[in-house]
Amino acid sequence: MKTTLETDAPARRRRWLRPVAVTLAVLLVLALGGLGAAGWYFSGEVIDVTHGEDPYGLEVVAADGATVTLPLTEASAQPGTWGLQWEDGQAVLGEVFTSDDETVTRAVDAVLFGDLAAGTKARIDKWTFRDDPATGLGLEFEDVAVPADLGDFPAWKIPGDPASPNSGTWVVTVHGRNAAPAETLRGVGLYAGLGYSVLAVTYRNDEGAPKAPNGMHALGAHENEDVTAAVDYALANGAESVILHGWSMGGAVIATAYRGLDDPSAVKGLVFDSPVMDWNSTLDMQAADRDVIAPITWAAKRIVEFRADIDFDDLDQRNFADEFDLPILLYVDTADETVDHTATLDFAEMLDPAQTTVMETASGHTASWNEDPAAYAATLESYLAGL
Repeated sequence: MKTTLETDAPARRRRWLRPVAVTLAVLLVLALGGLGAAGWYFSGEVIDVTHGEDPYGLEVVAADGATVTLPLTEASAQPGTWGLQWEDGQAVLGEVFTSDDETVTRAVDAVLFGDLAAGTKARIDKWTFRDDPATGLGLEFEDVAVPADLGDFPAWKIPGDPASPNSGTWVVTVHGRNAAPAETLRGVGLYAGLGYSVLAVTYRNDEGAPKAPNGMHALGAHENEDVTAAVDYALANGAESVILHGWSMGGAVIATAYRGLDDPSAVKGLVFDSPVMDWNSTLDMQAADRDVIAPITWAAKRIVEFRADIDFDDLDQRNFADEFDLPILLYVDTADETVDHTATLDFAEMLDPAQTTVMETASGHTASWNEDPAAYAATLESYLAGL
């Protein structure tokens, strides 16, 4: 558990002083010219909103309905279950059958829509299922609007099974940075199969959702207000309790939302998938991977705090571990090259062991489900049964 050496009064004084300190730091950085310019550029890499997709970098070599042959790449040959996306179609890929120096042949578990044929330009898709719960999973759903301070936020409402003992609990699924609710379909199907109602939400700056006043990501510091509104919506529309499940930055969002709830007892559980538990160490890791020197990294972080009106210390969930007094499940990928997974393991160590479940994988950021869908589902079902 977190240990605090200072009294609350000095902490409050420091909080009042921090915006002044950050502003002075940014002014100093900008005065240093090149350092400020580089810091400003990299700050944009963190908080600018983009919704572009990766290019269709693979050309299908052969396809017969049951299998597909693709150029050999690290992604196309990775074991597990993955999506294959092309301009007007989506398939679910399974077992790797054969491979050589140039190609890999995999099982096609399903073609969700479109025609898969030789010559098709495609890409491996971690989200796996598109475009909505009906198309990707065969689930009935309703488009709903979640009212919040910035306006109405679109969401998918998947009804639970009235005969299930889980039907009174709604699961709010929260996607990551620059992503969309389709990212959460890997979890939506599992919850729906267990009888839960699911609300797959959007937050500020998502496509089709209200924009943030400054048009920038706040890395969970302000998006949490939109998820709090989703919790309120669920409770006002029949939910007796909620579970929050967040992927990547969605983990930072749900953690910060939970901490700010007027009545946190409404939340039965928190599920984190490759969450950002600490932006400081995550940005340090990403900068090191890009060979960005430490002074530029420091400058970029100060500029992010200034431009987005956030405080990285408030987004280090380890500083607030003693506030998370409920069952928690964490999917941690040790091969994550996007988020610092060691901060998540640190956070887990600070929690009550009797209320904490950790599943480790090694397939990349938010790829725990893709590595082994059955193990992911079994871990989730065991955790939910314990609630």
